[in-house]
Amino acid sequence: MLFRVFNRNDIVALALMPLLLIGFWTNSLLFDQSPSFPFDNNPMPLWNLVISTLKSNHLLASLISMLIALIMMFSVNRIVNRYNLFNGQTNAPGFLYMLLVSGYLMAQKLHPVWFFTPLFMLSFERLFAASGQRKPMTWCFEASFWLSLGSLFYAKGIYFIILIWMIMFILRQMSLRALMASIIGLILPYLFSFVYYFWFDKSGWFLETIFENLVSPIAFYKHTIYSQVYNGFMIFLVFISIISVVRILPAIKIITRKHYRIFIWLIVLSMVAAITPYYSLEVMPIWAIGTSIVVGRFLSLIRRRFIQEIILGLIFVLTIAAQFLI
Repeated sequence: MLFRVFNRNDIVALALMPLLLIGFWTNSLLFDQSPSFPFDNNPMPLWNLVISTLKSNHLLASLISMLIALIMMFSVNRIVNRYNLFNGQTNAPGFLYMLLVSGYLMAQKLHPVWFFTPLFMLSFERLFAASGQRKPMTWCFEASFWLSLGSLFYAKGIYFIILIWMIMFILRQMSLRALMASIIGLILPYLFSFVYYFWFDKSGWFLETIFENLVSPIAFYKHTIYSQVYNGFMIFLVFISIISVVRILPAIKIITRKHYRIFIWLIVLSMVAAITPYYSLEVMPIWAIGTSIVVGRFLSLIRRRFIQEIILGLIFVLTIAAQFLI
């Protein structure tokens, strides 16, 4: 039932998604019980602006994170439908994105990755839009610029420039000029910020803040038995989904094949980052981008409808239980 409802692009699915998101965010909206991420101790410049105005208001902060999650749900759907990653128009990836980011209450809280993720998604779309262009330097500059701007919220997001360069290579946009354009785009937000803080005689604080945010470990979450079961199921599902999608790559269009490779690499890099002491559950909104698309495609490949419904229903039930057990 769930897959049949959301695996189409109609008003019913579009109306249900925000309502379900509100339901999953209810605990975060009403209560402030989950532990916070340690980003507030030494915040990046743009995140410092946010917490000075929003963080003291728990309800408003939760509403902002929920709104960004909603934007990301529709953004994932848009990129899937715009580039024909499924066989038809669908809302299933956005629905899956909602489930994936709702599992951990701590990940629902407002943190800098929520502001980084839409800008990171914009970087993806700029490079996708540049596909086929003879001179993609402008798009490569913009992609790196938006990523770099996002890293002024979430410093460790700057490391995802590796994925941006991988996308440029996969989409055959990589050249010396394109690489230089991306490097310039990467440097500019930090250069402007440095000039600003230098003018107010705070350049030393700015450089120290960047360094500490880039190298400081933040892994601190202690998993429960249920969270280990939840993680194990999700990892197994992602593994099976990647294998299934890889098997169909030779049979689909070349450009679509490249897009799936990009999202698979996003999943892999996010999971590798999550197991290091320098990242934690804050990468969930980033990881969920690729995962929602690949898992959604895997479900659409299953020929028996009841199996599709069982798997998606199980994810739905596990996510509901996670609201109380994680």
